[in-house]
Amino acid sequence: MKYLINKLRPKIIATLSTRYNIQEAEQIADMLLWAEMAGIKPMGLAKMTGTEPIQNMKAQHEIKIERETKLSQLINAGGHAAPLVCVQAVDTAIQKAKEHGMAIVGVRNTHSSNLTQAYYAERIAREDLIGITMAGGPASTAPFDSIDPIFGTNPMGFAFPTNDEPLVFDMTTAAMTWSGLVLAKAHGDKLPNNIAIDIDGSPTTDPARAMEGATLTFDDGYKGSGLSLIVEALTGPLVNAGYCDTDLASEYGSIFIAIDPNLLVDTVEFKNHSSDLLRKIKTSRKKAGVSEIRLPGERAAQTRKEAQDSGIVDIDKTVLEELGYL
Repeated sequence: MKYLINKLRPKIIATLSTRYNIQEAEQIADMLLWAEMAGIKPMGLAKMTGTEPIQNMKAQHEIKIERETKLSQLINAGGHAAPLVCVQAVDTAIQKAKEHGMAIVGVRNTHSSNLTQAYYAERIAREDLIGITMAGGPASTAPFDSIDPIFGTNPMGFAFPTNDEPLVFDMTTAAMTWSGLVLAKAHGDKLPNNIAIDIDGSPTTDPARAMEGATLTFDDGYKGSGLSLIVEALTGPLVNAGYCDTDLASEYGSIFIAIDPNLLVDTVEFKNHSSDLLRKIKTSRKKAGVSEIRLPGERAAQTRKEAQDSGIVDIDKTVLEELGYL
């Protein structure tokens, strides 16, 4: 459903302000709208619905720095909303990478999704750094040859500076996000085949049965499972956060890495070659029936620009109804 952004944003902020101060509410609102304008619906206003809406998150204690070196930092979020703490983590990674060439910052003890990895990775790349981001979460995805939900949906993001817009690649290692299941259930939609299994391990297209069972990895194979395992390790044991629904399961972890290309090559040269790399891909021969070769993140960036230019964003009607915005 089409909605004016300047009418929607104040409503989101008002809802979030029941839990957060105005600055925090504005920042979360802008991140949710960023996802909506990019067409990444499960990471947008859907995060304000369901059983654990972001506006209901209650912090346990103040944010703490548990460990720090010139190249790293580990943040205990204290149960604060993940997006707020993760922006802090990204900014710290950027600062340290600019000073020392690279940085890795981990976040633990968040009880909500940190939203889309592309947002953080792109934020790093716009500072002429290479960004790598990953996020853990509650168990919902089955490893290869298993029928138990062991992994989170385990998204990852990568971004590289170029002479134009950053190259951004963002994916979840699961075939579908949990929010995607929630939206499908709310709409009464069936899932595509080979997305999920029920509690007994049988294939299902019913989102409710999938939520009781498990989603599959994006390829339903050992490669997708291997990538999900890597994210689980980096966002769980490495940052002392939950993994595989251990007793730390409510403590979701995230990792943010920033790398200065100047460690290996001149940054200007890196950006020139990165731009040339993308040009070679875009100008390569097309398959029959293909009008344009798209790069990762290109469609989302175009969708976001169109929303910004028009001042209108397309929002799921069911979500708007649940939030009382209609």
